[in-house]
Amino acid sequence: MDLPMYCIVGRRPVKLIATETGGTDVLAYNWETGEFQREMSYLTTVLMGEGEVDYVSEQEFNSFVTQLQNKK
Repeated sequence: MDLPMYCIVGRRPVKLIATETGGTDVLAYNWETGEFQREMSYLTTVLMGEGEVDYVSEQEFNSFVTQLQNKK
């Protein structure tokens, strides 16, 4: 699996990143703070493509996140 991986799950931005120890971490957008927090529950959803998962480029992802943060 190539990391980082950028996705929009439903309307929530989720990214998978490599950890310093060689593992994978899952960060999901927090609607209240506008920041990303660890949310491992999205791992299977993203990897298996379950439900509404759009895989996007880093640029598309960052643009989408910026739009969400500007709506706050």
